[in-house]
Amino acid sequence: MNVKLALTSALCASLIGTLYTYFYYQLLFDFSTVLPIWKVAFGLLSFTLILFYVHLAFRKVMKQNPTFWFGLTFSIVTFVSILYPIMERVYVDATEFYPGFVIPLHFLPLLMFFTFHQLDTQK
Repeated sequence: MNVKLALTSALCASLIGTLYTYFYYQLLFDFSTVLPIWKVAFGLLSFTLILFYVHLAFRKVMKQNPTFWFGLTFSIVTFVSILYPIMERVYVDATEFYPGFVIPLHFLPLLMFFTFHQLDTQK
């Protein structure tokens, strides 16, 4: 695993998610009482780093097509994870906007992983 790529990917996911959150809070509705920007940044950073380590485990365990099985597994996990914000009760004025705000954030770690994984020379 290339640690620089993992860190770059995690920082990009965190930066994009932070910018998205900031502008969403400014333009549509401020959910900072429910989900502060620092939690978004830390969550994206940590989950993207975790993806790189899990992919490393997939490469060691699976002999054929580890990236395919990793991508399939975490695509399913990501889609299942969006059920949580859909079912969560948020006690703010614009509750109906919350799932639409949070769902794109769930896809950023996987998107950044696959974007930067292409640059990995150790494949």
